[in-house]
Amino acid sequence: MKKLIRIEQIKILNYIPFQILLGLYVVAIVLGLVIYPLIDRQIPVISLSDVFRFPDVWAFMTWITEPYNILLSLIVIMITTNEFSNHTFKTQVIFGLGRRELISQKIVLIFLLALLATALIGLTTILLGLTHSYKITLKIALENAWMLFPYFISSFTLMIIGMLFALLIKNTALSILAFLGFRTFISPILFMIFTKKEWEFRWFLPFRANTKLTPLPDLIEIFQRKLDSPEPVNASSFEIIPKGLPLWGNILVVAGYLVILVFLSYRIMDRKRLT
Repeated sequence: MKKLIRIEQIKILNYIPFQILLGLYVVAIVLGLVIYPLIDRQIPVISLSDVFRFPDVWAFMTWITEPYNILLSLIVIMITTNEFSNHTFKTQVIFGLGRRELISQKIVLIFLLALLATALIGLTTILLGLTHSYKITLKIALENAWMLFPYFISSFTLMIIGMLFALLIKNTALSILAFLGFRTFISPILFMIFTKKEWEFRWFLPFRANTKLTPLPDLIEIFQRKLDSPEPVNASSFEIIPKGLPLWGNILVVAGYLVILVFLSYRIMDRKRLT
């Protein structure tokens, strides 16, 4: 395993697009510390600063930063397709690495990138919470920290999907266009097609299930708690975005997709031409 990590490290540290995209990702996360609180000043009547306080900030940050993982997926696509175009895969096989080890390299890299993303989100969330919370105790601060776990799964899965597109297509530009097109256009269209209640299959679509691992926080409940109203608000009357599967259901669905995606990745590498 150490050998695979070392080989991958040598390759990515000399790959300029990797450094640029990873730098953009880190900058985007850091800028969030400044930008997100500024949004509150642009919205009258309600105060969004409530979602920056513990424990609600965990739900808000994992939701709003989930799209950032697209950048990490693009990194994986570019690195993988670059291995084909530069004949790096073929060279490694000639020097003794097995085809399955080539995929294992990428999975380890994706795992480490997902850990990095989760750590950055965790640190950013803690800083926002410490800055905006009125009352801070260790129990309150860490109450919803478990939400980093589904965020990690979401990040890891999205990058695995990106790797699969790269393995299938091999061309960098076409792989990126196919990945972005599927996530941005095809997946929403399929979701709208399956809008009838009897077609609950829509919640099992891969991109939809993955996105719902970090759902939009319940803003109505957050604001009601601040008002300390004895009368509960009927949140269903305000519900705009359907909730779909419960979180544990989404985790099981995404875990199933992960097994399938990893299996397909190994199978494709076993049969794919490396040039």
